[in-house]
This record gives sequence, C-alpha cells and structure tokens, in this order.
Amino acid sequence: MLNDFGTLTVRAVTGGAYPVKNALVRILGAQEDNRGVAYTLLTDVDGLTSTVSLPAPSVSYSLADGASEAPYSIYNLEIDSEGYYSKRIYGLMIFSGVDSLQQIDMIPISNNASDGYPDGNINAVIPGNEV
Repeated sequence: MLNDFGTLTVRAVTGGAYPVKNALVRILGAQEDNRGVAYTLLTDVDGLTSTVSLPAPSVSYSLADGASEAPYSIYNLEIDSEGYYSKRIYGLMIFSGVDSLQQIDMIPISNNASDGYPDGNINAVIPGNEV
C-alpha cells in the first residue's frame, strides 16, 4: 500500500555535465498500486525538472525484518529531446521520505547517424525491478 511519499527530480545532461534544456521527461508508475501515476515535465536551463512527490510505501517497511512488502515503489522514466537519442530507465526505486535525483546522460544524434541507436543499449534496467 502506497500511503507515503518520496520525491524525484530528474536532471538531463550531455557529456556528463552540460545541461539539456527542454527535454521532455515522463514519469510513469510501474506497479499495480501506482499505475495511475503519470507526470510529464520539461527540463529548465539547468537541465532540471521540477521536483515531484511520488507515492511510496510507508518507511516502516524498510525498518521491519521480513516485511511482506518492498520498502520502495517502482517507476519508469522516458526522456526525449530534439537532437538526442531517447532514453528509458526501467525500475527506478522511490523510498518514503527520500529526495531522489536521477541524472540522465543524453547522447547527441550526429549528422551522419543512421535511424537506429548507437552501438549498444542506451536504455537502463535496474536489475530485479523489471515490470
């Protein structure tokens, strides 16, 4: 049961440090309890979204031995920006009372790029949280 909240701010950058302005960020609930949660945000000149409050299980689940419920809720992120490859992060954990910052390193599309992704997978799955 998701009766508490944690917060999330997303930062879109390129080259590890340069902000990506006006990136479209979607935050989507990935579990039965939070499937209705959906936010669509834009990054500012610093590459930051506004901070959103996301439903999470009570902090008591993280303090109890053998709790029947995970002490976090799971969300997926989708990040799109003109001139960059789209990114997806699956299985982001949000804990009650925790302020989270998720940095996304965007990869620019070169003028000579084909229509596909660069070599390798640029999407991320947090192991054990795939839903």
